Amino acid sequence: MNGIRIIFNKEMHRVWKDPKMILSLFVVPVVMMILMYGLIGMLGSKSEKDVQTHRSIVRIQNAPEGLADELKPFSEEAEIQYLSSEDDVESVKTEIYEGKTDLLVIFPETFSEDIQTYQSGMPHPDVKTYYNPSETYSELARERFVGSMQEYEKTILEKRFGSVDVLTAFTIDATNQESQIMDEKKASAAYLSMMLPYLITLLLFAGTMSLGTDTISGEKERGTMASMLVTPVKRTSIVMGKLLALTVLSLISALVYIISMVIALPKAMSGLGDMSITLDAGQIVMIAFIMLTLAFLYVALVGIVAVYARTVKEAASYVSPIYLLVIVAGIITMFSGNDGHSWVEYMIPIYNSSLALGDVLSGELEILPFVITILSSVVAGGLLTAGIAKAFGNEHVMFHA
Repeated sequence: MNGIRIIFNKEMHRVWKDPKMILSLFVVPVVMMILMYGLIGMLGSKSEKDVQTHRSIVRIQNAPEGLADELKPFSEEAEIQYLSSEDDVESVKTEIYEGKTDLLVIFPETFSEDIQTYQSGMPHPDVKTYYNPSETYSELARERFVGSMQEYEKTILEKRFGSVDVLTAFTIDATNQESQIMDEKKASAAYLSMMLPYLITLLLFAGTMSLGTDTISGEKERGTMASMLVTPVKRTSIVMGKLLALTVLSLISALVYIISMVIALPKAMSGLGDMSITLDAGQIVMIAFIMLTLAFLYVALVGIVAVYARTVKEAASYVSPIYLLVIVAGIITMFSGNDGHSWVEYMIPIYNSSLALGDVLSGELEILPFVITILSSVVAGGLLTAGIAKAFGNEHVMFHA
């Protein structure tokens, strides 16, 4: 135990006494994340404001008499130009394609007559709209116009039948003010419970990767590992001390990331409503255990790769495929849904931790999947740690003899 403590203190001292390492691991990423999310939020708010304040450019051909009065609310948000049947609409379509005009509406030339003479079984007069769905302004203009036309249709039907009530067979939720039945806590956390587990597992591995490769491969490259191995400290103590220090540092790095992300993310997603998550003591304990065992597994993964690499650069290249797997596992859990998962899924290392974190944040993680997830990570990390200890005892691996 004394040897483990010595190595642990050495590794912690090496990091905390190096201003450059502290800056790169704990300061720069936080500043970058806050600036990034702040910029996303600012640009998103500006874009939303631009859309809401934009006056749509609309061209209407063969407008029936009285349409302008019915479209007064719409005309407050749009610049409407009325075209005759002789005007060229092909040039307007070109302008829509180029994003210069938002919407073209063409009424049948006999629209008013068709409305007046309509009888059951006859085709309804068809109003054609042309817009560009790849342009936000264009899509919004059509949406607003269609909404206004619904009121216009209601006016026409009232003139024809005296009241639109005769056309209504039933309503849906007209008097029901309690239609929505949901857990508000779960609803408010739905978005973050999908996104945060992916970010947590990814950031945790990112911190472990940079620390682990330098702690093991870096010392081999600098020659300090050889000096350490000839000291009276047992090699198993060296392994355990290094891995313990890496686990603690990785957790600190991940927590710093997560705290900064929780502070900055609502600013970026302010347009999506309330994104707060309220966690009880049980959920916090579950998250802590999941992160602790996942950090241990990540450290063991990076460690087994780093111990066989000669240089930091070589170790980084070996770790890259594992990093890709972590990304893929996180993406899969983002779109896995909340319909329940097989207990077998909670046995898959890395993937199960992301899955379990999402369940915890949404308040759906049960004890059995939680225990399976923890045990799976501990067993996988333990096996890898045994492999690292064995590699430390191999002179060929440690000295490349």
